[in-house]
Amino acid sequence: MTAADAIRTFIEGQLSGWRIQFGVWQDGSKTDRYAVIKPTGGLPASLVRRPAFSLFFIGAAGEDASVAYEAANTVIEAMRQSSGDLVFMEPSEPAFNQTNDGRSVYEVAVTTITN
Repeated sequence: MTAADAIRTFIEGQLSGWRIQFGVWQDGSKTDRYAVIKPTGGLPASLVRRPAFSLFFIGAAGEDASVAYEAANTVIEAMRQSSGDLVFMEPSEPAFNQTNDGRSVYEVAVTTITN
């Protein structure tokens, strides 16, 4: 299992009602919520691989920003308790942004260690 697959599986177990996507956000409906996993590289490969990712939590249109924020914090707290199928996951604090149509977005940087 790749690190990206492990993170996707991990997030799916934490968030109910969110559409999980990889790489690029594909907006299907403004009433849906999205969690997008984007690889960002990582340290050079050696005996221990350390892939890095950005996770984006995108709320539904017209929804309070706290919904996306709570989703980000749910995943962060779960990562602090378990690394799932990875050796290690370390999340950052969520950073707020907005889409052009005013939807709330929280980004969380995640560094991992795989074997």
